[in-house]
Amino acid sequence: MKICIASEGRGGMDDAVSMQFGRCPVYTIVDIDGEIVGDVKVIENPGAGVASGAGVQAAQRVVSEGCEAVIAGSIGPNSYQVLSTAGVEVYTAPRISVREAVERLIKGELLRQSPGRVPGMGPAGGGG
Repeated sequence: MKICIASEGRGGMDDAVSMQFGRCPVYTIVDIDGEIVGDVKVIENPGAGVASGAGVQAAQRVVSEGCEAVIAGSIGPNSYQVLSTAGVEVYTAPRISVREAVERLIKGELLRQSPGRVPGMGPAGGGG
């Protein structure tokens, strides 16, 4: 399973989970097989610096990477719509390390986001 984690800084397993999916600087992409963590790579977020539509651009990039799940602190309704339409599961996590978020996902300890729980962030909140 390929997982995308919104990351605060430069990405990687020791980085922190970003609270904003659409505006985070990078995504850490992690391949897991059962409980085994495989390849890890970092990709730039194309929506990080755009004036509007950040979440949609970010979600489209994640889908194009073949990710099956996303972990972020929060995600806006437009991002959620793109991801859910593509069959990508969305999970929320507090500000913890990417490594801990992956471990919690493997253990089934992260909350899966549903359509009724998606906050609207908009330009002021920048959640995308």
